[in-house]
Amino acid sequence: MSDMDRDGALWIKNEAYGFKNLPPDGDQEAFIKSVLICAKGDGILAPEERNWLVGRAAAHHNSGYELAKTYDADEDLIEVLGKAPTVKKSGPRAIIYAAIRACAADGEFHPEEKAQVQKLAKYMGVEEDVVNQIEQQCNKEKEVREQRLALLFPDGIPY
Repeated sequence: MSDMDRDGALWIKNEAYGFKNLPPDGDQEAFIKSVLICAKGDGILAPEERNWLVGRAAAHHNSGYELAKTYDADEDLIEVLGKAPTVKKSGPRAIIYAAIRACAADGEFHPEEKAQVQKLAKYMGVEEDVVNQIEQQCNKEKEVREQRLALLFPDGIPY
């Protein structure tokens, strides 16, 4: 990774999560697979859902970028997570956050996607109330983004 890529990845991770250092790449495969499995919880992995995670992986200079572009998301969620035991320790709430964001990227957080996120949370030891709080945070962020864009570009997004 070039200095510019490292600096960009660290800036993004600090801005989004407060990280002062880059996390190891080791669990990226399980993270990406889990998020895509949740997004396909309704039986359809919409292009917007995949593209959300592909863009995130690219912005974070994530080693799982190619996987995000090609993974079919047909594996069992718990089996995928079972192959990466350190994922449970390294930020289960962040994975749930990313899963909710990806699931909702097509404009709908489908009940079957929500069930997959709940399954993920249960496996990771995150209470349902916390998952609901994370979902509410995602909704607030979406509203704030819409307000910011309307304020900055009153005549519509120029690019």
